[in-house]
Order: sequence, then C-alpha cells, then structure tokens
Amino acid sequence: MNANSFKGLRLKKGMTQKEYADLLGVSESTIAAIETGRRPISDLVRARLAQKIELDEDSIYFLESFEKVKRIYPS
Repeated sequence: MNANSFKGLRLKKGMTQKEYADLLGVSESTIAAIETGRRPISDLVRARLAQKIELDEDSIYFLESFEKVKRIYPS
C-alpha cells in the first residue's frame, strides 16, 4: 500500500487526518507523514487498518501488489 492508497481509504471513509489517527492509534503527524510519503506504513498500522475498516490483509496485499505492477508497467 502506498501513500495515495492510504490517503484514498481515509478520504473514502470521509475521515479527517485526526479521526484516522485516532482510529489507528497513531498521531496526526504520523498520518500526515505517511500520506506524503515521508514515512512508511508500519505492519502494525497495516494490521490496524485492515481490522478497523474491515479490509482483510489479503486485500491490502493485493493493493500493494497492484501498485508495484503499475510502477513496472505504467499505462
């Protein structure tokens, strides 16, 4: 999952960075850093995200794999 997907999930849920941070148990500055690509998404945040927004970890893995393919074979 890249920064855009991470942010896209937040926006799809209609959440602010503060609400997203509270949901995931991290600081608002952590959310901002992830969304701008200054900080990677930790496994713990991935797991919490999967649990809290009802995505299974396979779906997150699929998103990450799809993003890698798009980087290798841009349209």
